[in-house]
Amino acid sequence: MKIKRHFISFLLAGLLLVISCSEENERVPIVSDPAAPGQVSNIRVEPLPGAVKLTYDMPDDQNLAYIKAECLISGVLREVKASNYKNTLTINGFADTSVYQVNVYSVSRSDVASKPITVEVQPLEPPFQGVFKNISLVKTWGGATVIYENPTEADLAISLIYIDSTGYWNSGTTYYTKVKQGSFSLRGFDPEETTFGVYIRDRWDNMTDTIVKVLTPLLEKQLERLNFKQVNLPGDVKSAWGWVLPNLWDGVTGSGINDEAGFHTDIDGVWPQYFTIDLGILEGARLSRFKVWQRDMPPSGTTPYADRNIRKFEIWGSMNPNPNGAFDESWTLLLTDEIKKPSGLPSGQNTEEDMRERFDGHEFEFPLDVPSVRYIRMKVTEIWAKVKCFYVMEVAFYGTDLKE
Repeated sequence: MKIKRHFISFLLAGLLLVISCSEENERVPIVSDPAAPGQVSNIRVEPLPGAVKLTYDMPDDQNLAYIKAECLISGVLREVKASNYKNTLTINGFADTSVYQVNVYSVSRSDVASKPITVEVQPLEPPFQGVFKNISLVKTWGGATVIYENPTEADLAISLIYIDSTGYWNSGTTYYTKVKQGSFSLRGFDPEETTFGVYIRDRWDNMTDTIVKVLTPLLEKQLERLNFKQVNLPGDVKSAWGWVLPNLWDGVTGSGINDEAGFHTDIDGVWPQYFTIDLGILEGARLSRFKVWQRDMPPSGTTPYADRNIRKFEIWGSMNPNPNGAFDESWTLLLTDEIKKPSGLPSGQNTEEDMRERFDGHEFEFPLDVPSVRYIRMKVTEIWAKVKCFYVMEVAFYGTDLKE
Protein backbone atom coordinates (compact mmCIF):
# COMPACT_ATOMS: atom_id res chain seq x y z
CA MET A 1 0.00 0.00 0.00
CA LYS A 2 2.88 2.28 0.88
CA ILE A 3 4.52 1.50 -2.46
CA LYS A 4 1.31 2.42 -4.27
CA ARG A 5 1.11 5.80 -2.51
CA HIS A 6 4.73 6.56 -3.47
CA PHE A 7 4.02 5.64 -7.08
CA ILE A 8 0.96 7.95 -7.21
CA SER A 9 2.99 10.82 -5.67
CA PHE A 10 5.76 10.31 -8.24
CA LEU A 11 3.19 10.25 -11.08
CA LEU A 12 1.55 13.48 -9.90
CA ALA A 13 4.93 15.22 -9.59
CA GLY A 14 5.81 14.24 -13.17
CA LEU A 15 2.44 15.45 -14.43
CA LEU A 16 2.91 18.82 -12.73
CA LEU A 17 6.37 19.14 -14.28
CA VAL A 18 5.01 18.46 -17.77
CA ILE A 19 2.24 21.02 -17.29
CA SER A 20 4.76 23.58 -15.96
CA CYS A 21 7.13 23.09 -18.93
CA SER A 22 4.22 23.29 -21.36
CA GLU A 23 3.08 26.60 -19.91
CA GLU A 24 6.62 27.94 -19.98
CA ASN A 25 7.00 27.05 -23.66
CA GLU A 26 3.78 28.87 -24.51
CA ARG A 27 5.26 32.05 -22.90
CA VAL A 28 1.85 33.44 -22.03
CA PRO A 29 1.80 36.77 -20.15
CA ILE A 30 1.96 36.53 -16.38
CA VAL A 31 -1.12 38.79 -16.20
CA SER A 32 -4.12 38.22 -18.45
CA ASP A 33 -5.91 41.55 -18.81
CA PRO A 34 -7.35 42.71 -22.16
CA ALA A 35 -7.40 46.37 -21.07
CA ALA A 36 -4.90 48.69 -22.78
CA PRO A 37 -2.84 50.96 -20.54
CA GLY A 38 -3.08 54.74 -20.59
CA GLN A 39 -1.13 56.65 -23.26
CA VAL A 40 1.94 58.78 -22.73
CA SER A 41 1.44 62.53 -23.00
CA ASN A 42 3.34 65.77 -23.59
CA ILE A 43 5.87 64.20 -26.00
CA ARG A 44 8.94 66.36 -26.62
CA VAL A 45 11.30 65.68 -29.54
CA GLU A 46 15.05 66.36 -29.45
CA PRO A 47 16.80 65.94 -32.82
CA LEU A 48 20.24 64.30 -32.70
CA PRO A 49 22.80 63.35 -35.40
CA GLY A 50 21.07 60.47 -37.21
CA ALA A 51 18.71 60.00 -34.28
CA VAL A 52 15.87 61.53 -32.23
CA LYS A 53 15.25 61.44 -28.50
CA LEU A 54 11.66 61.37 -27.24
CA THR A 55 10.79 62.56 -23.74
CA TYR A 56 7.25 62.10 -22.43
CA ASP A 57 5.04 62.04 -19.35
CA MET A 58 4.21 58.52 -18.19
CA PRO A 59 0.59 57.49 -17.60
CA ASP A 60 -0.46 56.75 -14.02
CA ASP A 61 -1.30 53.13 -14.75
CA GLN A 62 -0.22 50.14 -12.65
CA ASN A 63 -0.79 47.90 -15.66
CA LEU A 64 1.95 49.63 -17.70
CA ALA A 65 4.96 47.41 -18.63
CA TYR A 66 6.92 49.46 -21.19
CA ILE A 67 6.79 52.12 -23.92
CA LYS A 68 7.32 51.24 -27.56
CA ALA A 69 8.10 53.49 -30.55
CA GLU A 70 7.91 52.42 -34.20
CA CYS A 71 9.23 54.24 -37.26
CA LEU A 72 9.64 53.25 -40.92
CA ILE A 73 13.23 54.07 -41.94
CA SER A 74 14.54 53.21 -45.41
CA GLY A 75 11.75 50.65 -45.83
CA VAL A 76 12.56 48.91 -42.52
CA LEU A 77 10.24 49.14 -39.51
CA ARG A 78 12.44 50.09 -36.56
CA GLU A 79 11.15 49.37 -33.07
CA VAL A 80 12.56 50.79 -29.83
CA LYS A 81 11.37 49.88 -26.34
CA ALA A 82 11.86 51.65 -23.02
CA SER A 83 10.94 50.39 -19.56
CA ASN A 84 8.27 51.98 -17.39
CA TYR A 85 11.05 53.23 -15.10
CA LYS A 86 12.25 55.91 -17.52
CA ASN A 87 10.49 58.58 -19.54
CA THR A 88 12.81 58.76 -22.57
CA LEU A 89 13.76 56.64 -25.56
CA THR A 90 16.07 57.22 -28.52
CA ILE A 91 15.59 56.06 -32.10
CA ASN A 92 18.83 55.67 -34.07
CA GLY A 93 19.72 54.78 -37.64
CA PHE A 94 18.09 57.55 -39.70
CA ALA A 95 19.64 57.85 -43.16
CA ASP A 96 18.94 61.54 -43.76
CA THR A 97 17.28 64.67 -42.36
CA SER A 98 13.81 64.02 -43.77
CA VAL A 99 10.65 64.30 -41.66
CA TYR A 100 9.55 60.91 -40.28
CA GLN A 101 6.44 59.76 -38.44
CA VAL A 102 6.89 57.89 -35.16
CA ASN A 103 4.11 55.93 -33.47
CA VAL A 104 4.39 55.75 -29.69
CA TYR A 105 2.55 53.00 -27.77
CA SER A 106 2.04 52.13 -24.13
CA VAL A 107 2.15 48.35 -23.58
CA SER A 108 0.57 46.52 -20.64
CA ARG A 109 1.85 43.58 -18.60
CA SER A 110 -0.46 41.42 -20.72
CA ASP A 111 1.35 42.71 -23.82
CA VAL A 112 -1.68 44.77 -24.91
CA ALA A 113 -0.74 48.00 -26.71
CA SER A 114 -2.58 51.28 -26.48
CA LYS A 115 -3.65 53.24 -29.50
CA PRO A 116 -0.61 55.01 -30.97
CA ILE A 117 0.25 58.65 -30.56
CA THR A 118 1.90 59.86 -33.77
CA VAL A 119 4.59 62.53 -33.72
CA GLU A 120 6.71 63.99 -36.52
CA VAL A 121 10.46 63.97 -36.06
CA GLN A 122 13.37 65.34 -38.08
CA PRO A 123 16.84 64.09 -37.14
CA LEU A 124 20.04 66.04 -37.66
CA GLU A 125 22.50 64.99 -40.34
CA PRO A 126 23.60 61.37 -39.74
CA PRO A 127 27.27 60.97 -38.80
CA PHE A 128 28.10 58.83 -41.85
CA GLN A 129 26.86 61.60 -44.16
CA GLY A 130 28.86 64.25 -42.30
CA VAL A 131 32.03 62.16 -42.56
CA PHE A 132 31.39 61.59 -46.26
CA LYS A 133 31.18 65.34 -46.96
CA ASN A 134 34.72 65.90 -45.73
CA ILE A 135 36.43 62.68 -46.80
CA SER A 136 39.52 62.86 -49.04
CA LEU A 137 40.70 60.37 -51.66
CA VAL A 138 44.26 61.07 -52.80
CA LYS A 139 47.08 59.29 -54.58
CA THR A 140 49.86 57.80 -52.51
CA TRP A 141 52.83 55.50 -52.87
CA GLY A 142 51.68 52.45 -54.81
CA GLY A 143 47.97 53.24 -54.54
CA ALA A 144 45.38 55.54 -52.99
CA THR A 145 44.77 56.88 -49.48
CA VAL A 146 41.51 57.80 -47.74
CA ILE A 147 41.69 60.54 -45.10
CA TYR A 148 38.65 61.08 -42.86
CA GLU A 149 37.34 62.91 -39.80
CA ASN A 150 34.71 61.30 -37.58
CA PRO A 151 33.99 63.83 -34.79
CA THR A 152 31.10 61.85 -33.25
CA GLU A 153 33.16 58.62 -33.19
CA ALA A 154 30.42 56.74 -35.03
CA ASP A 155 30.87 53.06 -35.97
CA LEU A 156 31.62 53.22 -39.69
CA ALA A 157 32.78 50.94 -42.51
CA ILE A 158 34.71 52.87 -45.19
CA SER A 159 35.21 50.96 -48.45
CA LEU A 160 37.95 51.78 -50.96
CA ILE A 161 37.32 50.18 -54.36
CA TYR A 162 38.91 50.35 -57.82
CA ILE A 163 38.30 49.39 -61.44
CA ASP A 164 40.49 46.43 -62.38
CA SER A 165 42.02 45.45 -65.73
CA THR A 166 38.75 43.86 -66.87
CA GLY A 167 36.87 47.13 -66.46
CA TYR A 168 34.84 46.06 -63.43
CA TRP A 169 34.81 47.41 -59.90
CA ASN A 170 36.89 45.40 -57.45
CA SER A 171 36.12 45.34 -53.73
CA GLY A 172 39.58 46.57 -52.70
CA THR A 173 39.46 46.95 -48.92
CA THR A 174 37.01 47.95 -46.17
CA TYR A 175 38.26 49.83 -43.11
CA TYR A 176 36.24 49.65 -39.88
CA THR A 177 36.62 52.54 -37.48
CA LYS A 178 35.08 54.61 -34.70
CA VAL A 179 38.00 56.97 -34.01
CA LYS A 180 37.78 60.73 -34.51
CA GLN A 181 40.17 60.90 -37.42
CA GLY A 182 42.45 58.65 -39.40
CA SER A 183 43.57 57.35 -42.78
CA PHE A 184 44.18 54.08 -44.60
CA SER A 185 45.57 53.03 -47.97
CA LEU A 186 45.15 50.48 -50.72
CA ARG A 187 48.46 49.59 -52.37
CA GLY A 188 50.02 47.29 -54.95
CA PHE A 189 49.33 49.45 -58.04
CA ASP A 190 51.66 50.47 -60.85
CA PRO A 191 52.23 54.20 -61.50
CA GLU A 192 49.50 54.48 -64.12
CA GLU A 193 46.01 55.97 -64.18
CA THR A 194 43.58 53.96 -62.05
CA THR A 195 39.96 54.69 -61.14
CA PHE A 196 39.33 54.55 -57.39
CA GLY A 197 36.11 55.00 -55.44
CA VAL A 198 35.18 55.39 -51.76
CA TYR A 199 31.86 55.09 -49.92
CA ILE A 200 30.72 54.77 -46.30
CA ARG A 201 28.25 52.46 -44.55
CA ASP A 202 27.03 52.77 -40.96
CA ARG A 203 25.96 50.06 -38.51
CA TRP A 204 22.35 50.21 -39.77
CA ASP A 205 23.49 49.59 -43.37
CA ASN A 206 22.77 53.14 -44.46
CA MET A 207 25.11 53.95 -47.34
CA THR A 208 26.49 57.05 -49.04
CA ASP A 209 27.04 57.64 -52.72
CA THR A 210 30.51 56.84 -54.11
CA ILE A 211 33.25 59.40 -54.68
CA VAL A 212 35.11 58.42 -57.85
CA LYS A 213 38.57 59.71 -58.79
CA VAL A 214 41.15 58.83 -61.43
CA LEU A 215 44.56 58.81 -59.72
CA THR A 216 48.09 57.88 -60.74
CA PRO A 217 49.84 56.12 -57.82
CA LEU A 218 53.43 57.04 -57.03
CA LEU A 219 56.13 54.50 -57.85
CA GLU A 220 57.07 52.53 -54.73
CA LYS A 221 59.24 49.56 -53.88
CA GLN A 222 60.92 48.11 -50.81
CA LEU A 223 64.47 49.41 -50.60
CA GLU A 224 67.07 46.67 -51.01
CA ARG A 225 68.22 45.55 -47.57
CA LEU A 226 71.49 44.15 -48.93
CA ASN A 227 72.62 47.75 -49.50
CA PHE A 228 72.17 48.75 -45.84
CA LYS A 229 75.24 49.39 -43.67
CA GLN A 230 75.80 50.16 -40.02
CA VAL A 231 77.07 53.66 -39.22
CA ASN A 232 78.74 54.42 -35.89
CA LEU A 233 78.29 58.07 -35.02
CA PRO A 234 79.19 59.56 -31.64
CA GLY A 235 76.26 59.04 -29.27
CA ASP A 236 74.85 56.02 -31.10
CA VAL A 237 73.81 53.24 -28.74
CA LYS A 238 75.97 50.13 -28.36
CA SER A 239 74.72 46.58 -28.89
CA ALA A 240 74.59 43.82 -26.26
CA TRP A 241 74.29 40.01 -25.97
CA GLY A 242 75.59 39.58 -29.53
CA TRP A 243 72.37 41.05 -30.95
CA VAL A 244 74.04 43.43 -33.40
CA LEU A 245 72.56 46.18 -35.59
CA PRO A 246 72.86 44.36 -38.98
CA ASN A 247 70.31 41.83 -37.67
CA LEU A 248 67.72 44.52 -38.39
CA TRP A 249 68.00 43.95 -42.14
CA ASP A 250 68.66 40.19 -42.32
CA GLY A 251 65.08 39.42 -43.43
CA VAL A 252 64.23 37.58 -40.20
CA THR A 253 61.26 39.12 -38.39
CA GLY A 254 61.31 36.80 -35.38
CA SER A 255 57.88 35.31 -36.02
CA GLY A 256 59.04 31.68 -36.17
CA ILE A 257 59.04 28.99 -33.53
CA ASN A 258 62.45 30.08 -32.24
CA ASP A 259 63.56 33.34 -30.70
CA GLU A 260 65.77 34.56 -33.56
CA ALA A 261 68.30 37.33 -32.93
CA GLY A 262 67.45 40.97 -33.51
CA PHE A 263 69.11 44.14 -32.21
CA HIS A 264 69.53 44.55 -28.43
CA THR A 265 71.04 47.68 -26.90
CA ASP A 266 73.42 48.00 -23.98
CA ILE A 267 71.65 47.42 -20.65
CA ASP A 268 73.32 50.51 -19.13
CA GLY A 269 72.09 52.97 -21.76
CA VAL A 270 70.39 56.32 -21.20
CA TRP A 271 67.30 57.76 -22.85
CA PRO A 272 66.74 58.60 -25.62
CA GLN A 273 68.73 55.96 -27.53
CA TYR A 274 69.43 56.05 -31.26
CA PHE A 275 71.24 54.22 -34.04
CA THR A 276 72.20 55.10 -37.62
CA ILE A 277 71.79 53.21 -40.91
CA ASP A 278 73.28 53.98 -44.32
CA LEU A 279 70.68 52.96 -46.91
CA GLY A 280 73.52 52.53 -49.40
CA ILE A 281 71.95 54.77 -52.08
CA LEU A 282 74.37 57.53 -53.08
CA GLU A 283 71.68 59.66 -54.72
CA GLY A 284 69.32 59.11 -51.80
CA ALA A 285 65.75 57.84 -51.70
CA ARG A 286 62.32 59.37 -51.28
CA LEU A 287 60.78 57.39 -48.44
CA SER A 288 57.13 56.41 -48.39
CA ARG A 289 56.76 53.93 -45.53
CA PHE A 290 58.61 52.37 -42.65
CA LYS A 291 57.91 49.01 -40.98
CA VAL A 292 59.22 47.63 -37.71
CA TRP A 293 58.80 44.22 -36.10
CA GLN A 294 58.65 43.66 -32.32
CA ARG A 295 60.23 40.77 -30.51
CA ASP A 296 58.06 37.92 -29.24
CA MET A 297 59.00 34.77 -27.34
CA PRO A 298 57.28 31.71 -28.84
CA PRO A 299 55.27 29.79 -27.97
CA SER A 300 53.76 32.05 -25.31
CA GLY A 301 53.69 35.19 -27.46
CA THR A 302 53.39 37.43 -24.40
CA THR A 303 56.31 39.79 -25.02
CA PRO A 304 54.86 42.00 -27.82
CA TYR A 305 53.60 45.34 -26.50
CA ALA A 306 55.60 44.76 -23.33
CA ASP A 307 59.07 44.56 -21.80
CA ARG A 308 61.89 46.17 -23.87
CA ASN A 309 59.98 46.47 -27.15
CA ILE A 310 59.89 49.91 -28.77
CA ARG A 311 56.85 52.06 -28.00
CA LYS A 312 57.58 55.67 -29.08
CA PHE A 313 60.20 56.76 -31.58
CA GLU A 314 61.40 59.35 -34.10
CA ILE A 315 62.85 58.80 -37.58
CA TRP A 316 65.47 61.31 -38.80
CA GLY A 317 67.00 61.52 -42.28
CA SER A 318 70.10 63.07 -43.84
CA MET A 319 72.10 63.13 -47.05
CA ASN A 320 75.34 64.16 -45.32
CA PRO A 321 75.22 63.90 -41.51
CA ASN A 322 77.60 65.80 -39.27
CA PRO A 323 80.37 63.34 -38.24
CA ASN A 324 80.20 64.63 -34.65
CA GLY A 325 76.82 62.86 -34.24
CA ALA A 326 74.88 66.00 -33.32
CA PHE A 327 71.20 66.35 -34.26
CA ASP A 328 71.87 69.61 -36.07
CA GLU A 329 70.73 71.11 -39.38
CA SER A 330 72.28 68.18 -41.25
CA TRP A 331 69.37 66.03 -39.97
CA THR A 332 65.65 66.39 -40.76
CA LEU A 333 62.91 64.96 -38.56
CA LEU A 334 60.86 62.76 -40.91
CA LEU A 335 58.42 61.07 -38.53
CA THR A 336 57.33 60.98 -34.89
CA ASP A 337 55.04 58.08 -33.95
CA GLU A 338 54.38 55.16 -31.60
CA ILE A 339 53.46 51.48 -31.75
CA LYS A 340 49.89 51.20 -30.47
CA LYS A 341 48.27 48.00 -29.31
CA PRO A 342 45.05 47.46 -31.33
CA SER A 343 43.12 45.88 -28.44
CA GLY A 344 44.32 48.27 -25.75
CA LEU A 345 44.53 45.32 -23.31
CA PRO A 346 47.13 45.23 -20.50
CA SER A 347 50.60 43.83 -21.16
CA GLY A 348 50.62 40.04 -21.51
CA GLN A 349 47.05 39.91 -22.85
CA ASN A 350 47.17 39.82 -26.65
CA THR A 351 44.25 39.31 -29.03
CA GLU A 352 44.45 37.73 -32.46
CA GLU A 353 44.48 41.23 -34.00
CA ASP A 354 47.36 42.26 -31.71
CA MET A 355 49.47 39.30 -32.80
CA ARG A 356 48.56 39.63 -36.48
CA GLU A 357 49.84 43.21 -36.51
CA ARG A 358 53.01 42.10 -34.75
CA PHE A 359 53.63 39.34 -37.35
CA ASP A 360 52.81 41.62 -40.30
CA GLY A 361 54.97 44.44 -38.94
CA HIS A 362 53.86 47.84 -37.67
CA GLU A 363 53.63 50.23 -40.62
CA PHE A 364 54.07 54.01 -40.58
CA GLU A 365 53.76 56.45 -43.48
CA PHE A 366 56.08 59.37 -44.11
CA PRO A 367 54.58 62.70 -45.22
CA LEU A 368 54.67 63.15 -49.00
CA ASP A 369 56.94 66.19 -48.74
CA VAL A 370 59.86 64.59 -46.85
CA PRO A 371 63.26 65.29 -48.46
CA SER A 372 65.42 62.67 -50.13
CA VAL A 373 67.77 60.92 -47.69
CA ARG A 374 70.61 58.43 -47.67
CA TYR A 375 71.10 58.05 -43.92
CA ILE A 376 68.44 57.09 -41.38
CA ARG A 377 68.61 57.67 -37.65
CA MET A 378 66.02 56.04 -35.41
CA LYS A 379 65.66 57.64 -32.00
CA VAL A 380 63.79 55.51 -29.44
CA THR A 381 62.16 57.73 -26.80
CA GLU A 382 60.04 55.23 -24.86
CA ILE A 383 59.61 51.48 -24.36
CA TRP A 384 56.97 49.47 -22.48
CA ALA A 385 59.11 48.67 -19.43
CA LYS A 386 61.10 50.92 -17.10
CA VAL A 387 64.60 49.75 -18.02
CA LYS A 388 67.55 51.32 -19.86
CA CYS A 389 67.70 49.21 -23.01
CA PHE A 390 65.48 48.09 -25.89
CA TYR A 391 65.30 45.39 -28.54
CA VAL A 392 63.77 45.18 -32.02
CA MET A 393 63.75 42.36 -34.59
CA GLU A 394 63.62 43.92 -38.07
CA VAL A 395 63.06 47.15 -40.03
CA ALA A 396 62.12 47.83 -43.65
CA PHE A 397 61.93 51.01 -45.72
CA TYR A 398 59.86 51.70 -48.82
CA GLY A 399 59.92 54.45 -51.43
CA THR A 400 61.71 55.40 -54.64
CA ASP A 401 65.37 54.69 -55.22
CA LEU A 402 66.56 57.87 -56.94
CA LYS A 403 69.46 56.15 -58.71
CA GLU A 404 66.96 54.58 -61.13
